[in-house]
Amino acid sequence: MRHVASLGGLVLALWAGTSAAGPWRGYASASTGFVLDHTSGIRAMGGALQLYVGVETPFGLSLGLVGEGAETWGATINGQQLQLDYQSVGLEMRLRFLRDGGVNPWVGLRVAQSRSTPLTLDDLGSPRRMLHAGLSTAVRLGLDTWLGEHLGITASTAWQWCDVRVDSTASPTLDACAKPLHSILLGPTLRF
Repeated sequence: MRHVASLGGLVLALWAGTSAAGPWRGYASASTGFVLDHTSGIRAMGGALQLYVGVETPFGLSLGLVGEGAETWGATINGQQLQLDYQSVGLEMRLRFLRDGGVNPWVGLRVAQSRSTPLTLDDLGSPRRMLHAGLSTAVRLGLDTWLGEHLGITASTAWQWCDVRVDSTASPTLDACAKPLHSILLGPTLRF
């Protein structure tokens, strides 16, 4: 818990020391990249697409709409390749640092409604397709590099939870979150 408080204090000090009040700004970005499943036995990986539109206060705190989708494939079991996929739409809050420089790092928190149809193993070890909808969250880190006043490139990474839910045929009431998925995205961004 001390580490979380220390990290929070560092983020607050960095933001307070580098984000002087500036104008209200709008942002729009389209990013593509990879989603990786490092932590489960499925070891899925595949492509992802994300769209973001948001407005930023003069102090670097922004709120926006975000939509994301991913299609990933994992291990082949019993001749069937396992699959984890999802689509989500939600809100993302970002805190941007060094707003007046050519490079702006930021941290974000996303809360979204997700829909997933993963093809995963049931309790007997057989692959089957499931349909789930639920709340998902993601912690994001990003970096915007500006090529001019309005055009830039955004690179971001995130750890996201519960975009994919896994249930059990032995216990139909169990609706557990899959292990966290890691995304790495890159794409153009507009500032207006």
